[in-house]
Amino acid sequence: MGGGNVDLLSRVGYLGCVDANRRAAPPSGECVNTAPRGYLSRIEGSVTTIPAPSGATSGPSPQPGLPPGPAEGTLRQTIAYHRDPLRFLRCQSDVYGDVFAIRLLTARPLIVSTDPDAVEALLGSDPISAHAGEARRRILPFASARSVFGGDAEAHRAARSRIEPAFAPETMEERRAEMARIAERHLERWPRGRPFRLLPRIRTLLDEIFVRLVLGVREEDTAMSLVLALRRMLWTPGNPPLSLPGRGDGLMGQVGTALFKRRQAPAQRLLADAVEQRRADSDGADVLGHMVRAEPPLETSEIVDELMSTLMAAQEPPSIALGWLVDRLSRHPEAGERFLADPEGASGNAAVKETLRLQPPASAVLRRLTDPMPLGEWVVPAGASVILPTTLVHRDPRIWSEPDEFRPARWLSDDVPQACHFPFGGGARRCVGEPLAMAEIRTVVPVILRNLRLRPLWPEPERMVVRGTVLVPHRSLLVTATDA
Repeated sequence: MGGGNVDLLSRVGYLGCVDANRRAAPPSGECVNTAPRGYLSRIEGSVTTIPAPSGATSGPSPQPGLPPGPAEGTLRQTIAYHRDPLRFLRCQSDVYGDVFAIRLLTARPLIVSTDPDAVEALLGSDPISAHAGEARRRILPFASARSVFGGDAEAHRAARSRIEPAFAPETMEERRAEMARIAERHLERWPRGRPFRLLPRIRTLLDEIFVRLVLGVREEDTAMSLVLALRRMLWTPGNPPLSLPGRGDGLMGQVGTALFKRRQAPAQRLLADAVEQRRADSDGADVLGHMVRAEPPLETSEIVDELMSTLMAAQEPPSIALGWLVDRLSRHPEAGERFLADPEGASGNAAVKETLRLQPPASAVLRRLTDPMPLGEWVVPAGASVILPTTLVHRDPRIWSEPDEFRPARWLSDDVPQACHFPFGGGARRCVGEPLAMAEIRTVVPVILRNLRLRPLWPEPERMVVRGTVLVPHRSLLVTATDA
């Protein structure tokens, strides 16, 4: 890690975290002790405490209210969580158990549940007893409440029904030949013999695939301008260890909102142009085709508002997944050869699943409770924001043997705990873009591996850091490439 990051982390600390590669209880004094007496009373003031429902769990009655957590200030917790979420959350779990509270700038408190028994309940809680859209909008304040990503209940159902056919597996299958052609064209421009960051290159490649083949922008200038506008809109100098400020965050929120609106404006204009162009020819199984044919009809401004969040959500996770997979297969050539031999076979699927277990694109499943929910020893009240951290559950030694090791062969057995592997979420909020991501993995990754020999420059897989609601490699996957 660079000197600047070392200095930042030495000042912030990890709130007493233990080594990220183990889950054993920490040595005395190494982790934060229990929260001070006034902590619960302070954080419980932001939600309504509701008594535990009768019969909620068997055994000892859960305690109503909010669990304890680290006592450090909100800013310090936010920085520690964003800089090394795996290490930070493992430390708190070692101290407080499966359920604890942390405080981030955009969510305080945020209840963390790592209990394997609660996975299915949390995944299936939306829309019956929790809302995912509301929870996401607290972390990403610019997400539209009309969109698949930020909407809830009927708004989410309606938005999803309008675009889901465009992501159908059979539709994605028809796009794969063109995906491969776009990938080959991009690879011709990738550097040879000098270091470069792999993640931005993959992101630009997949942006073009999405804009052309999934969104369905047919006019050449509009398509390429939109790809560039998306890249500029979401660019940041590195990965700042802070949540995105938005409405309700004081002066920083006002500045952040104004800056984002300024960056978003070119993409909005180009998307509006693309919508108007498609109204003249509404045929097609792509997103724009479905949107302009929607009943009841939607105004162009409504379509743009709905799709901007989808564009942002579609831009990051598949790029991260492909980046991590290429990185892993470059570090494990034998696994790379097995993947190339049959990307859709058992060995290929095993490599994909194991990579997404160790490096899931999404940081967590987020829910804002609309009803009280039993979690471990607690009944968390309605109004609380809860996360199911993908990183911890995917590396829980109670579930996975050798949890920090890359072992694709584990997926070739019949007793894999599938319910505790959720890189694409689950329930009603399972990622609508999963078929697209899998089509890109099975198409673009083989093109990369057949044409280039990549050498990661970092000796070990790069550390995961939080960017919004996703987990990205802290150096954006530094590599060198030579022709294969």
